[in-house]
Amino acid sequence: MPRTEPITFVPKRTNLVAVFYAAAFSALLSIMWILVRNLSTSIHPLEISFWGSVFGLIAFVPTVLKFGTKIFLTNRTSLHFIRAIFNGGAVLAWFCALTLVPLADAAAFNLIAPLLITIGAIFIFNEKVGYRRWMALGFGGLGALIVLRPGYQAFDLGVILLLLTVVFSAIQRLISKSLAKTDNSTTSVIYLMLFMVPVTFIPSIFVWTQPTFSEFVILAFIGILLSTAHYAWMKALTLADISALEPINFTRLVWGALLGFLFFNEVPTIWVWVGGLMIVTSTSYIARRESILRTDIFKVPDTPTQGTSSL
Repeated sequence: MPRTEPITFVPKRTNLVAVFYAAAFSALLSIMWILVRNLSTSIHPLEISFWGSVFGLIAFVPTVLKFGTKIFLTNRTSLHFIRAIFNGGAVLAWFCALTLVPLADAAAFNLIAPLLITIGAIFIFNEKVGYRRWMALGFGGLGALIVLRPGYQAFDLGVILLLLTVVFSAIQRLISKSLAKTDNSTTSVIYLMLFMVPVTFIPSIFVWTQPTFSEFVILAFIGILLSTAHYAWMKALTLADISALEPINFTRLVWGALLGFLFFNEVPTIWVWVGGLMIVTSTSYIARRESILRTDIFKVPDTPTQGTSSL
C-alpha cells in the first residue's frame, strides 16, 4: 500500500511563542498609531513618516555591524528601491489617514491587504486559485464593503488614503514575495528601511518643522516600535505557518477599538466589527488553504520497488 512521508507536527510551545510574537506585532503597531496621532498636532504626518524611517534604519545598525558589508549583497537593488517606493507611499498615506479616521476603522481597512495580495499573485505570479479560495475572496470583499458602507459613509480624504495604503502595501508585499526567492529577509528589510529614508524625505520637505527634543524622543520611539514590530512578525513567521498567524491579525482591530476609545473617545460601529471579522475569516481560510496545498505538493509516495517487501 502506497505511503506518504510522515507529517511533522510543530510543538505546541513553538506555536504559542509564534502567536505571542504575532500578537506583539499587532500591539506594537497599535501603540505606534497612538503616538503618530498625538504627535501630528505639532508635526505633520509626512515628516513623522520620514523620522520613523530614519530611526527605524538606525535600529538595524547593530545588525550591520555584526554581519558587515555582506548583508548588502544582492543582484536586485532596483527592485528593492521600487519596493521602498510603494512601502513609503503606504506609510505616508497611513500616517496621514490615522489623523482623519477612527483607529478601529483604519485597522479594519488595513485587514484587506492580504486579499489584494492573493488577487495580485494570481495575475503576477500566475498562481492557480480554485473555487474555494475565490469564494473566500468574495466573502472577504463583502466584508470590506460592509466596513466601507458606500452610500452610508462619506467617501472622504481619510477613506481614500486608507485605500491607497492597502493597495500600496499589497504591491510592496508582492514584490517582497519575489525578493524572498533570492535575498534573505534581513537584507530585504535593511534595504527597505534604507531606501525609505529618501522616499519619505522628499514629501516631508514641504511641511517641515524642526522637532523639539521631547518630540525627537517620541519620533525615535516610533521608529523603534516600527522596526521591532517587523522583527516580531518575521520571528513569528519562522516559528509557525502564516495560516496559523493570520487570525491573530484580528487583534489589530481589537487594539484599535480599545485604544481609540481610551485615548480619543471613539466607539466603533457594529459594521466595523462584522466586516473586520469577515475579512479575517476570509484571509485566514485562504492562508490555511494555501498551506494545505503546499503540503500536498511536497508529499512524495513511498512506493516499494519490485522485488522488495515492505514490512
